[in-house]
Amino acid sequence: MKIQSIICVALILAILCSPAWAGCGRWVIRDNTDYLADPIFDEAVASSTGVNATDNSGGSPAAQNDTEENITTSQAEETTAVQEEVPEIDLAGKWTLRMADGLAGQGTGKTMELILIQTEDRLQGYGTILEEDADIPAMATGTISQDDITLDVKLTQQKRDYRLSLALVNSQLQGSYQLYDMQELSESGNATAIRSGS
Repeated sequence: MKIQSIICVALILAILCSPAWAGCGRWVIRDNTDYLADPIFDEAVASSTGVNATDNSGGSPAAQNDTEENITTSQAEETTAVQEEVPEIDLAGKWTLRMADGLAGQGTGKTMELILIQTEDRLQGYGTILEEDADIPAMATGTISQDDITLDVKLTQQKRDYRLSLALVNSQLQGSYQLYDMQELSESGNATAIRSGS
């Protein structure tokens, strides 16, 4: 047993002290090798970006100015596009909406009071709908475009949705509505909305 232990220790010491392991874990710097010079990579860069890109790696002032002008132009185009997307219509505030179904003289009109909050082309809000002498809470979401205004008003206590398609005409909203009861169309008609207090 002692002989085996002595042999193991001797082998370990021999491995640790041998010249093959002497450089393990250390970096050896060689002066005659340039690892950054790669002609294949340089050729690929020249073929993909053109000769001017490799010859003028620092970039001439004229090239830098062209790049800055391109960036400025693209930023101006993006700003113009954003301004075109944002409508100039301001619908924030309290609205009174009256709905009458398509059966003239037979339908009972409904009134909806909504407070709308506008964020760019998005609408959200809350309010109540007066139905059968009861105020039913409602939540509204919608969008504004240059062509029309859409509102989706959900009754929070019932599975009923009012979907309105409106347009701004002389500071009033005019259009049509559809009432969906349990995802089925149950009623449709005309809708008109005015700002409360106007």
